[in-house]
Amino acid sequence: MFRILFKKELLENIQNHRFLLALVLCLVIVPLGFYVNQKDHADRQALYEETVKDYEQTRVTAVDLMKNGGAAFRPPASMGLLAGGIEMVLPNAVETKGYISNRGAQVQFNNGRRLDNPFPVLYGRLDLVFIVTVVLSVLVMIFAFNAVAGEKERRTLAQMLANPVPRPTVIAAKMAASGLLIAAAFLAGVAAGVLVCAAAGLDILGGAGQAATLAVGVGASLLYLLVFLSLGLLVSSLSRSSAAAMVTLLACWVALFMILPKASVAVSKLLYQVKSQQVVDLEKARIRLQSQNELGKAIENLMKTTPVIKDMSTDAYMKASREKNAAVEAYEKAQDKLNDESRARLEDELDRVDADFELRKGRQAAVARTISRLSPMSCLVHVLTELAGTGFTEERAWRETRARFKQAIDRELSSKMEMRVFGDLAYGGGNLDRNAPAPKLPPEAVTLEKRLAAVWVDLALLGIYGILFFAGAYVAFLRYDVR
Repeated sequence: MFRILFKKELLENIQNHRFLLALVLCLVIVPLGFYVNQKDHADRQALYEETVKDYEQTRVTAVDLMKNGGAAFRPPASMGLLAGGIEMVLPNAVETKGYISNRGAQVQFNNGRRLDNPFPVLYGRLDLVFIVTVVLSVLVMIFAFNAVAGEKERRTLAQMLANPVPRPTVIAAKMAASGLLIAAAFLAGVAAGVLVCAAAGLDILGGAGQAATLAVGVGASLLYLLVFLSLGLLVSSLSRSSAAAMVTLLACWVALFMILPKASVAVSKLLYQVKSQQVVDLEKARIRLQSQNELGKAIENLMKTTPVIKDMSTDAYMKASREKNAAVEAYEKAQDKLNDESRARLEDELDRVDADFELRKGRQAAVARTISRLSPMSCLVHVLTELAGTGFTEERAWRETRARFKQAIDRELSSKMEMRVFGDLAYGGGNLDRNAPAPKLPPEAVTLEKRLAAVWVDLALLGIYGILFFAGAYVAFLRYDVR
């Protein structure tokens, strides 16, 4: 019986041109999205490689880094065709700020990428997450809105159920047939996209882990489409007419796609007030200035209270320093101790400010993400952005890169520099090898395992939503009045 009903549903969807519409749409829009995004990635990858090459040619030694400043660059996401995510606002480099001193390097994010084309920001990118959540979602509604209500209006449902046909078999056949046709059209579009990119010399599957990443992204997209199909069958099984089913589905689509995700952000901001990055930077600048002033007063007090040193003139002090005078050496050691203690306190204060900011921002983001997960669309967006390397896992990894970059600069340069003060005289020294190779920090790739670990909840929720919606459609159809 299931085989007969399954064949009937397949023929109906093919004969009324729904499958043809889905196939043509997927064969056009998916390859176009793949090609446009891969071409953009190829251009940005070439710019990244050129930037890194120019940087390495001008930062050969430690002294080059001190004069010109240091930086570490973020490569463009190789799977951005899945989702643009937050890549447009992710910094494309971390760089030193000002002069590198013995008090440690100041490292900041830099996002100097110029928007050659502002329209992707204005209208959004034609990536897979947009194609699936917007275009194909509407296509699924066309498949599902009259799956049950439409047959009632045509009176074919009553005639079919007048025979000994189990209702569970009917709803299962509708789900299987529509799901198969949607999956076939979508997979054909993905295959065409891969072939088009390969023909254009844009290799989607050549990088490490890219084939697996694309496979997971396509699988998650298919799961989302089946979830939306189940929702369509549920609404159709609860509606008395096709028009009512379509209106209800559109209302659900608007609520799940537009209202709920944006509302989650608004609610999280109301629950957790977080300072802006600009305010945090100003606070850190105030802490640095206060630390510098306190250190200056401590050194001045040391100079005025140290025997022999307090009575020296600047010329006498410099002469004694060159002669390795014991009193001067003791004074310099005491000043070095003050410098070390001040730098340690400064780092602790700056770390405290950063940790508090990250904690509050993390709580706000967690609330927004939790609320948004009430929408299957948000779950898919979370999955595809993390797989693409344009999500919050990438942002956290880049913040860790900034910390490692600062540690490398401090270890190789700042910790080997000495800066001392006597009155209005400032002089330096240390054991810094000015011809030593400049420290480099290649980016660390985030593995597919880490990305999946960040979105396993979203993948599980997509499966749960699919089961719940289909179970609802199953129960509703068992009780459906076909008269």
